[in-house]
Amino acid sequence: MNRKSLSAKGGKLLTASALGLAALASCAGAAPASGPAPIVEPLTGSTAASDDAVEAARRDKHDAPDRSADAGAPSDGGPGAAPRCPYGELSDPHRGFVRCLAPDERDAGWLPPQPQPTPPSTDAPAPSAKAPEPPPVAPPAVAAPPPLVDIGAPKFENGEVPRTEKALTKAAADIAKCVADHGGLTAATGSIKIQFLVRNRGRAEGVEVLSAKGVGPDATACVRVLLKNKPIGPPTADPVGVTVTISLKPPTK
Repeated sequence: MNRKSLSAKGGKLLTASALGLAALASCAGAAPASGPAPIVEPLTGSTAASDDAVEAARRDKHDAPDRSADAGAPSDGGPGAAPRCPYGELSDPHRGFVRCLAPDERDAGWLPPQPQPTPPSTDAPAPSAKAPEPPPVAPPAVAAPPPLVDIGAPKFENGEVPRTEKALTKAAADIAKCVADHGGLTAATGSIKIQFLVRNRGRAEGVEVLSAKGVGPDATACVRVLLKNKPIGPPTADPVGVTVTISLKPPTK
């Protein structure tokens, strides 16, 4: 075979190869863009073996659990959703910490008690409760009429205070007012016996009530306070003790 024959045969082979590649490209362009790939059976082996393999793949697909519902099931307590922690949980709202309890921890004694709702306050009165009525106001006491006051002759010890009777007579109206404002006479007549000291400054000091008749304790206390430190006059010695009886009679009508 000469060189021209070899060249002619090589050109025919190249032309055939080009035509084959063009045919494969047109087939690939006509094939659909998506869809399951065709099942290509092996060139070797029996048809029974291929059928067994296809049947096994079908069974595996049918028996495999469908986890799409679990993957998309909500866990936030929506409708139809399973609880986030079926056995309870421990949470710290300040730190955002949540831990689900295990089944054996559901009734554990160390768990903190569940928060209880705050009971309503019982301090406020019921809306329908009737307000308590104020206590009745007692009428003001009517003052008794002032009694007539008679200053008895004073008795002195360790000297004299010449102006004692005159000074006490000037206080007779105030003494009668003390008795009238503090219950008045409790008997037909009354009397108050008092004692005090007079020093160089000429005032009644250490006034004491020795006895009282026909008057209450409030009236005698008022008279004692009235005569305390009252000007009496200079004594002849320092000190001079003075005792005097004040007689009380009902006012004349």
